[in-house]
Amino acid sequence: MLDDQLLEKYIHTFYGYGNYHGDFWFVGKEEGGGGTIEDALQRLNAWSRRGCRELEDVFEYHQAFGSTANFGHHPKIQPVWGKLIRSLLQAKGQEATLDQVRGYQGQQLAREGGETCLLELLPLPSPSAGIWLYSDYSQLPQLLEREVYRESYAAQRADHIRHRVLKYKPRAVVFYSSDAWYQQWWRAIAEGANFSTHKNDFQYGANGSTLFVITKHPTRHGVTNGYFEAIGELIAGHSSD
Repeated sequence: MLDDQLLEKYIHTFYGYGNYHGDFWFVGKEEGGGGTIEDALQRLNAWSRRGCRELEDVFEYHQAFGSTANFGHHPKIQPVWGKLIRSLLQAKGQEATLDQVRGYQGQQLAREGGETCLLELLPLPSPSAGIWLYSDYSQLPQLLEREVYRESYAAQRADHIRHRVLKYKPRAVVFYSSDAWYQQWWRAIAEGANFSTHKNDFQYGANGSTLFVITKHPTRHGVTNGYFEAIGELIAGHSSD
């Protein structure tokens, strides 16, 4: 069984990786991984040992529970991160070559003190929407089913992220899922932004100095590198206005 007290603290406290002072924030649906309860437990215990932080250094945290393949000098490119990095490099006016993407992922993405922030609307690691392990290993009623979990925590976590955006005023916030259920929370976080549809089929709107973009998920069928590079071009153009 999981430690329900620690599990609930994790749900209310952990938001992702990187640096709130960074210019580039990426907000996803939920933390990946957690294919087995042992993996979820390792992640939870590593988070506890490291001080129950709201944001973690992505490399140091993954190192703490023994997952380092996506880091270092020649990492395996993570399918989601790789496309997000392409948009970031394009926004900075840099060429998004395979080596550039690999190098950025391995050495810079979502590090403490860096320029990026990787956040999740929902915190519990899960490999896919069709897998839900927590009802068998927790007595928390909010974890009885995935739908109960989502409805229990999404609103308060979206509001917390919204307040963080207002406080830190990042240059760009990219929400990477166009599913209708998640779009309601992206729009709540981007309160006050009026969204338009780009010719490349993503949505964008600004609130003050922050540009918000709602994209298809990076691993969705048919989503190309060029799709995310176009998002980077939009961010670069907004920043120069």
